[in-house]
Amino acid sequence: MKRGLRFLLQSLFLLLTYSLLWLSLWVIGFYLSKNGQQAALFLPQGLRLALIILLWRRFWLPMLFAEWGLYYWLAQEQLITHAIIYLSPILSLIVALEVQRIWWRYPLYWQRLTLLMGAVGFNSLLQAFILGFVINTTSGIFLTSVTGGILLAPFVFLLYEYLRELQSRTLISDGTLDPPLRTSLLMWGFLFCLIGLSAQFFLTPEIERLLVILVFIPNVFMAYRYGWQGGVLSALLGSLIITFARQVNGAFNDLRELEMFLTTQAIIGIGLGIAISRQQQLAHNLRHYRLRLEQELQARRDLMEKLVHTEEDVKKAIARELHDEIGQNITAIQIQSMLIKRTADNDKTRQTGEQIERLALQIHQSTRQLLRQLRPPVLEEMSLEKALHHLINEFAFDDNGITCNFNYSLDKEPENETIIFTLYRLVQELLNNISKHANATYIQVSLTENKNRLRLIISDNGIGMLPTSLSAQQSSGFGLRGIEERIRALGGEWEVINHHGTKIIVNLPTNSKENSEN
Repeated sequence: MKRGLRFLLQSLFLLLTYSLLWLSLWVIGFYLSKNGQQAALFLPQGLRLALIILLWRRFWLPMLFAEWGLYYWLAQEQLITHAIIYLSPILSLIVALEVQRIWWRYPLYWQRLTLLMGAVGFNSLLQAFILGFVINTTSGIFLTSVTGGILLAPFVFLLYEYLRELQSRTLISDGTLDPPLRTSLLMWGFLFCLIGLSAQFFLTPEIERLLVILVFIPNVFMAYRYGWQGGVLSALLGSLIITFARQVNGAFNDLRELEMFLTTQAIIGIGLGIAISRQQQLAHNLRHYRLRLEQELQARRDLMEKLVHTEEDVKKAIARELHDEIGQNITAIQIQSMLIKRTADNDKTRQTGEQIERLALQIHQSTRQLLRQLRPPVLEEMSLEKALHHLINEFAFDDNGITCNFNYSLDKEPENETIIFTLYRLVQELLNNISKHANATYIQVSLTENKNRLRLIISDNGIGMLPTSLSAQQSSGFGLRGIEERIRALGGEWEVINHHGTKIIVNLPTNSKENSEN
């Protein structure tokens, strides 16, 4: 189908549909007000404002012709007496031009609804200011326009978003956070409306006093449960209850009083719905960012753990190579130097052999020291308990007047080598800090297990950990800072307590992820 013909058919359909809807809403307004001009500024104005904001500008002209045609017909029937009413659609177009200019900057439903409510208020002021010069009822025009706009414009927006959502779902499968209409929303809305209408037959004398409860409680409930959608639907259905009460029981005999009550309950319901939708959006964003942060932190912890395991594997491989390859070569050099000394026939050759032997011995000692730093040999030769006892004895605390108690309460040794090495290095580093800086006379070291968690506690009665020394160690990148990072990388926790000395509590899993996966 050609583009021009399609546009012509769309315009014709819009003209007929808009004319029927406009005339139906005008009849409702005329039934309530008995005034043709006031009826034209009531519900039809809310329909017009919402549609010209939501639709493309190329459809504005058919809507204008349809409304001006209806004005002309009503004027012929003596139902509209002021020709200035023809300016009403033009004033709404001015408002729509400004709103459409910023409409797409606000993608969220509740943001656009707030913008639409602001457009209703500005349009009502403009209508009252311009038309009031001729009709001489400025306050009445404003109240009628704002009531009709608040009641109908949000509902038209709700239907528009629902139809647009249906169309988008047929094109792409996309689950939205905040769907415009839900079955439960319609069920609750019509249930409250049915209760309100039914109550008027049973509580006729008291209906005007109970009407506030029958209208505002559903508004609050629907807005709280469904956000802006619930507020819009409950405002419209609440207006039906109030209008029905006026016709059946004679409540709200004054039309202006009815319009004020309709506007108030609609503003409360829609405003509460907008506020709750905004809070829901903020809560959703907060959950989304918190989930992303947790995922990033978990990925960082996993990466750190892999780095720790990789570091230990590399250290272990280097230590093995140093021990097997360099150790054998050093031993061979020492043997060759001894043979040179024994078979030397002059002093110069003998001195050269001795020098080679000394250099080989220095290389051997340096290699043993490097092996001790890379991989403590005591861990290869002993269990963790005996290795820790050996480590504590190396510090010779008794010779320095320091009492050191060691409590080892593990049922079985941890299976993961990285955990074993970390515990050993942790005790070594902390005892070294205590012996150098704490001036302590008593040290307590305990290693226990509870629910697949290892708990290491090292405490002393020294001077405590000073902030200056702590910051110096953290800034250097070694010591306590390195220990803390390694512990957290292995999924553990670290706590330092300064009270009558220093108490350091470390919790580690008995097995790391790498070990459990293997």
